[in-house]
Amino acid sequence: MSYFTLPLVKHLKTDFLASFSLVIVAIPLCLGIAHASGAPMIAGLIAGIIGGIVVGFLSESNLSVSGPAAGLTTICLASILELGSYQGLVTAVLLAGILQVAFGLLNLGFFSNYIPNAVIKGMLSAIGLMLILKQFPHLVGYDSEEMGAEDFSIDQEEIVGAVPQISPEHENTFSHLLHTFNFLNYSVLLVGLISLLVLVFWDKKFGEKFKFIPSYLIAVVIGTIFSIVLNALFSSNQLDSSHFVKIPNLSDPSSHENLIIFPSLTFLSQLSFYKIAFTIAIVASLESLLSIEAIEKLDPKMQKVNANKELIAQGAGNIISASIGGLPITSVIVRGSVNISAGAQTKLSAILHGFFIFISMVFLVQVINQIPLASLAAVLCYTGFKLIHPENFKEQYKRGWYQFIPFLVTIVAIVMSDLLIGVLIGMAISFIFIVRENFQSPVIKVEDAGLITKLTFGNNVSFLHKFQIVKILEGIVPGRLVEIDGSKSEFIDNDIIQVLKEFKIRCKEKNIELLIGGIVGMETKDEIKTQIDESYKKLFVNNKNWVDKKLEMDPEYFKKLLAGQSPEYLFIGCSDSRVPANEITGTDPGEMFVHRNIANLVVNSDINMLAVLQYSVEVLNVKHVIVCGHYGCGGVKAALESHQLGLIDKWLRNIKDVYRMHEEELDLITDPEKKVRRMVELNVQEQVFNLMKTSYVQKNRALFGFPQVHGWVYDLADGYIKDLDIDVDKELSEHDIYRLK
Repeated sequence: MSYFTLPLVKHLKTDFLASFSLVIVAIPLCLGIAHASGAPMIAGLIAGIIGGIVVGFLSESNLSVSGPAAGLTTICLASILELGSYQGLVTAVLLAGILQVAFGLLNLGFFSNYIPNAVIKGMLSAIGLMLILKQFPHLVGYDSEEMGAEDFSIDQEEIVGAVPQISPEHENTFSHLLHTFNFLNYSVLLVGLISLLVLVFWDKKFGEKFKFIPSYLIAVVIGTIFSIVLNALFSSNQLDSSHFVKIPNLSDPSSHENLIIFPSLTFLSQLSFYKIAFTIAIVASLESLLSIEAIEKLDPKMQKVNANKELIAQGAGNIISASIGGLPITSVIVRGSVNISAGAQTKLSAILHGFFIFISMVFLVQVINQIPLASLAAVLCYTGFKLIHPENFKEQYKRGWYQFIPFLVTIVAIVMSDLLIGVLIGMAISFIFIVRENFQSPVIKVEDAGLITKLTFGNNVSFLHKFQIVKILEGIVPGRLVEIDGSKSEFIDNDIIQVLKEFKIRCKEKNIELLIGGIVGMETKDEIKTQIDESYKKLFVNNKNWVDKKLEMDPEYFKKLLAGQSPEYLFIGCSDSRVPANEITGTDPGEMFVHRNIANLVVNSDINMLAVLQYSVEVLNVKHVIVCGHYGCGGVKAALESHQLGLIDKWLRNIKDVYRMHEEELDLITDPEKKVRRMVELNVQEQVFNLMKTSYVQKNRALFGFPQVHGWVYDLADGYIKDLDIDVDKELSEHDIYRLK
């Protein structure tokens, strides 16, 4: 599979409009995170541009959006202080990007498969709650905290200007929210409420009809127009420059000083430099993997992303961002959820949003700076509500306490600390429940039979088997039939059920036929009933077409068949549906008498076969009896293995006896495929000899000189029949004890 894929142009319209919603939200977040990190404002925009264009292009995800991460602000600020300059930080980010690429190449992305579903759902809800808590002050005009801040505690660097009654040493999200009500700005509040109402109204009234136009874009445009009109009509209103987006003006000569800060090799001699680089690499990788897992849950198509390729994409983005003075980059859930809500379909929206940040920074500063922060806050509050929707709590509660408690703990932990710490706490609680619920280790059995893959679940299927099951399901190629049997399972973890649900959705796109049985709520019996009925009716349609065709060729065809049969051949073949006797020999109905069983065996205790043989030889007087095997025979392959298959083991024992008789020859063949092919030929040879042992064949040959007995092998690869040229008389003469008189 290619590491990099280009987005589909057919979604250009929706992706183009979605990118506008993204860029409007992304710019203030980039600036706010840069300020909170103690970095130049331009550094946040550079990270946003690279996260959109470079990571957007390299990433396998269609909906994830990358940029500067609020979760790294504390690390960035501390790193600048420890290394003595912002240049030290960008040098560390450069090394961190190289480490991330190495993580991806070493396949360390498997970690994401071990994040419980309850923790991911809790993380999404926590981010939704944090968006509402953090953005509500901006919605009402209390713009005292940076736009991109996410931590529970509020540091001095996250405070914008001098705000009375705020002591950063004791300020947190809740106390800041309470202060908000002392500083209500009714002009800003009006802008925010109008933007929020537009969002709700557009989604309810026009969302379905105009899916290609994001409600976020409409809300911001109307909010901006309203704020401009408000300023024009009422000069005394409270909408000043502090309540609008502030992109640095690159046309101002004073902003060109230290515009881009490049990495320096001088920091390589400091031991603390390597500790910081490794810390950034680990935290950025974890946050990106968490974000990708979360975006997959939000994605309506449940598209799976290769975690290792994502680490490589993120690493490449950080290398380029740091090389031109940008902040560290991660995949960001907030941007991804805005992207999905705005109707994006492919990675083109993320790539375009990166270009638009650059265009805005260079050419559209005055336009972008007229966007009110209240409109952006309305967008983020609305996004937050979607993420923390009450239905999420109801759904998790229905799944049981072992899902609901980790879900709640994750929400509280993230809100009270930060994303990474909160997720780790949630995972710790979740694993306690997993160990408690899964004290027995189940067995997962996988069988491949031709184009069929059978997956049988054991007694207890726990979350610990998620990675194994995901790996098995992702390895199934298009065009196969997959059977999943959960009838032996007393317990199947909710995360496994979720994996199966996502796989079920992907099966339709990958042309995989899926059968699930024994798993409550997942069984496919009702879904395939229509398909089964149609396939059955198709036989009658085919029959009618065949009859019409035969009558067209010969109006007396069926009257001739009714008169009786006088076949010249008895064909003893394998039951394999790929070896149809009449088709491969070009014979018509009435010309060949057919008997089929698994692996074309002639067994002296098989009454069915012996009855067919006697009737065809003594009554129908067939002139030829043919034993026809075929290369690639599943019965022969199964007989050469040691697996217990049940009742069929008794039948396959006859083939094992053939192996015993020719063991010396077969053991000299080292190529497994060639050994199976030779075994097919030897099996036919022994069945021909078994025919010659029967009294019916010996008697008729002695009286009339027939039937002739032949051994064939049909090659599925090219359709040709191979005559083994077996000297049946020689075989019988060498073992005179079988000759009957």
